[in-house]
Amino acid sequence: MKGRARMLLTGERAMGMSWLPLRPAQPCGPVADAQEPVAADVARGETPCASAYGVGEKAMTDGVPLFAGPEQARSAAPKLSREEKTNRLGAMDEQQVKVCRRCRLCETRTHTVFGEGDPDGAIFFIGEGPGESEDLSGRPFVGRAGQKLDDMIAAMGLGRAEVYIGNIVKCRPPQNRAPAPDETAACTPYLVRQIEIVQPKVIVSLGLPATKYLTGSTVGITRLRGQWHSWRGIKLMPTYHPSYILRCYTTDVRKAVWSDLQKVMTEVGLKLPEK
Repeated sequence: MKGRARMLLTGERAMGMSWLPLRPAQPCGPVADAQEPVAADVARGETPCASAYGVGEKAMTDGVPLFAGPEQARSAAPKLSREEKTNRLGAMDEQQVKVCRRCRLCETRTHTVFGEGDPDGAIFFIGEGPGESEDLSGRPFVGRAGQKLDDMIAAMGLGRAEVYIGNIVKCRPPQNRAPAPDETAACTPYLVRQIEIVQPKVIVSLGLPATKYLTGSTVGITRLRGQWHSWRGIKLMPTYHPSYILRCYTTDVRKAVWSDLQKVMTEVGLKLPEK
């Protein structure tokens, strides 16, 4: 019993909790400046705390297979030096993304949000799209959800500069709505190229929209998270989006995310905290 309690406290500390509540948490509500609006949660399979993991399982799993199609083989991409990766990513951002007008999102953006981090990073975190803070700064995950992602990365024993961070779309959808299918189709070739350049060992998809695109699955995030998937031969671990953690800050949600992150740590050879 003591061992289990210690494991729980280790996970809580890693996920940024410095105190324990004396009574059960209240039902989850919205976070004002989170990247993903609560109104879109049901459509994304992230309803506010409908079950122990914050999601209503039945609505997402009725007879739907876990995978929607066969795995793709890893592209035969050439090995690039760090300098080559940096140059190629920079050129794509300056010459293609910043001037992109492939979809309607270009009409309302302040800045494009290309992505950032270590071009040699073993882990590539992928979210859905920029929020207000990201649109204003031109950087990914810098609002409250970004602060929580920083906590998650720190819990793994890494710094933000030691991983790569990007999004499905490079421009903020108005009112932080989910990207429309045509917007995703227009923008994801940039993401694919980023992944091909960085060549990470593991991709971590944050939330259902990113996971849905990368896996092709139509089921909810609770069924997908915590299990290894594959994207073109690269291992893929889905987990909850940081903004969902903020909205549904329960022990079960934090334990689930910490479990997912520990699997990633093991895969890339990072030392797990002592139990």
